Amino acid sequence: MMKQIITYSFLFALLMSVFSTSAFGQTYEERRKKILDEQTNTRAEINVLDARIRTYEQRINQSQNKYEELYKQYQDINRLISLQDNKLGTLELEQQQIQEEIQITEEEIGLREKDIELLIQNYKDILLYTYKNGRTSNLELVLSSESINQMLVRSFYLQKLEEQKVKQAEQIRIRQQELEGVKEDLQQSHFKNELVLDEIRDEKIKLNGQQAVQRQNVEKIKAESDDLLTELRRIRQQKENLEQSFSALIADEDRLRDAENERLARLAEARKIADAARRSDEVAKYSTPINRSFVSDETLLAYEQNFAASKGKLNWPVNSTTVSKKFGITRNPLYGTRTEHPGINIVADAASDVRVVSDGYVFAIQPAPGYGNVVFVKHGSYFTVYGNLSQINVQNSSVLTAGTVIGKSGTESSELGETLFFMVRKNNTDLNPEDWLQAK
Repeated sequence: MMKQIITYSFLFALLMSVFSTSAFGQTYEERRKKILDEQTNTRAEINVLDARIRTYEQRINQSQNKYEELYKQYQDINRLISLQDNKLGTLELEQQQIQEEIQITEEEIGLREKDIELLIQNYKDILLYTYKNGRTSNLELVLSSESINQMLVRSFYLQKLEEQKVKQAEQIRIRQQELEGVKEDLQQSHFKNELVLDEIRDEKIKLNGQQAVQRQNVEKIKAESDDLLTELRRIRQQKENLEQSFSALIADEDRLRDAENERLARLAEARKIADAARRSDEVAKYSTPINRSFVSDETLLAYEQNFAASKGKLNWPVNSTTVSKKFGITRNPLYGTRTEHPGINIVADAASDVRVVSDGYVFAIQPAPGYGNVVFVKHGSYFTVYGNLSQINVQNSSVLTAGTVIGKSGTESSELGETLFFMVRKNNTDLNPEDWLQAK
């Protein structure tokens, strides 16, 4: 009796180990598909950068050696270097994603090999059991049953054991075919990895070449230029003019808002006057609003809280993350001088859509020397500025939601070329816009 119990336990454990074999394929396919989707998106971004790079390469090839053209070539190469540097970073991201794909594929191969080893071991156990017991022993086991029910149970397990031998062999064949498929995936991943590594090496060579050309251009421009002080004064004056205009606009906005709040307070008091005739005169006196749309203090506070909570999460105002001129004090490679930039210049396709980065309203629109046509947007105590616009789609006092198109970025004929000037300020303090935008 004890021998029969051990035999049943062995058969049951053997069958359960076969039935419970893990199916790793679905999890692997989902993980691999996610990485492949990320690679597709990254490659799309690389293609966009490639298109912009080709545009500037064409312009550089058309440039002449005159000072004016050389300076324009310098600007275009500067943008080209920024684009190539951006592409290099994106290529390295793609290569990291491919490495991750290789890693999970190698892990999957290990899991599948262990799965096949388990199946083969189970198959060997079944064969060994069959060899030791034989068909005569199995028949004896059935006929020696003490009851019909016991006979049926023994027959069922013996039949399942025979069926499982056939299924087990088929499962091993199928799993081995699947393993070969995953190994082919791994070969493809290694091939893609080599292609991207080659592309990274090529881009570094290109980048080094462009930087060498740029250094030569800088030396030529330095040698030919005799208006260092004029250029320096012009840049500084442009910044000072923008800062003064901005501060004046903010002061004007605050003055109008205070006047409007005062009018509303006096109107509320007038409506409480008991004398009907006097009440009518006073209400009429304060019923005319300030001549512009008014956003309530509550709405402004909501704008401000939303903007403050979005630091590092704001969408870029154009479909580009390539910054050709950064915020703060910069050294001009042409003259060796140092100037302060109040915002950032973002390289973008000509006449790209420019979108407001957060909820707010337009409190001023005006041109600014050195920055082209500019739209100023208020977000409570925070402000954003969008300059070098080739087209403006909004009006003064327009209420905006995040993502609203306010105009088009610069074109080749714009003051700053195919660039968007973008600025962030809190009250009268300039902030680094890249601290507020999503990381590249």
